[in-house]
Amino acid sequence: MKVEENIPLAPYTTFHIGGPARYFTHIQTVEELREALAFAKKKELRVFVLGGGSNILIDDAGFDGLVLKIELGGVEIKKEGEHAVVVAGAGEHWDALVERAVTEGLWGVENLSGIPGLVGGAVVQNIGAYGQALSESLEWIEALDTHSGEVVRFSNKECAFDYRDSFFKHDAGRHAVLRAALKLSTEPKPNLSYQDLKTRFTLSRVEGFADASLNLGAIREAVLDIRRGKFPDLSVEGTAGSFFKNPILSKVEAKKLQERYPELPLFDMPETSGVKVPLAWFLDARHGVFNIQTMRVGGARLFEKQPLVIVAQKKSSSAGVQRLAHEVQKQIKEKIGIDIEPEVRILQK
Repeated sequence: MKVEENIPLAPYTTFHIGGPARYFTHIQTVEELREALAFAKKKELRVFVLGGGSNILIDDAGFDGLVLKIELGGVEIKKEGEHAVVVAGAGEHWDALVERAVTEGLWGVENLSGIPGLVGGAVVQNIGAYGQALSESLEWIEALDTHSGEVVRFSNKECAFDYRDSFFKHDAGRHAVLRAALKLSTEPKPNLSYQDLKTRFTLSRVEGFADASLNLGAIREAVLDIRRGKFPDLSVEGTAGSFFKNPILSKVEAKKLQERYPELPLFDMPETSGVKVPLAWFLDARHGVFNIQTMRVGGARLFEKQPLVIVAQKKSSSAGVQRLAHEVQKQIKEKIGIDIEPEVRILQK
């Protein structure tokens, strides 16, 4: 294990902004992870586990602790009749894993195509998109208990998954994800519940699934195409994707909100007994509630094609992004009366 000092973190994130890490090390084995934790304990350092950097905003002052860049690799696939178990290291790139599953003819994560980041972060975040969530396919995860140094296995239920949430987001860094197992289907199970996907594949094709145009590859390409139309080019400007979570309200609260805004679509969330309110609907200037054109702080702004997304020009400040996020939260509270929270993690010094 090699520990480096004062390493810039901006290049390790999709926002491309933020300060340096006091200490930084690459982790490729479980033993290296244990060594790094021992180093941090000896120096009484805070520890942050960094994956693909796609769902994080680093403070301009950086992080005054030890950053562990997880690079644990390896993919194993075992097919068993109508199902297959895919085990992947936490450092594997998520979209590469999805592409592998599609190539192998395995259903269950194709709607999650194009999401940046690594497998470990995908599990912690319980990523979701276009009618699918990772938790629907996850069988188990293995993690290192950073206190005892032991490897522990968690079942799907023990992960306590929720909307863009899991047990690991709230355990104060107690566990570092090592690898995850997904249970996928070898039988066709297209999920076209998302409206944009429905319009790509007609009802006749869904009912007559023998149509070769509705296959894993076609669904993946459709998802990738939809994402290209809604998210910025990372080679031009930085972002962490959707910055805010869609709020989950009780059915009573959601009904009252829809009475004020009759055209507002609502989505039942059976797993939470609540109702998801699409925040982007309020941020869309066409509905006259919010004007994103005025929402700019320095080089940071709400993205024109998807207002849930905050984008930042190169050399923007983390402080500017944070001020913009706080302003959005404030105005949504004042105009609509609901609280919204970031989906992106903000790492302070």
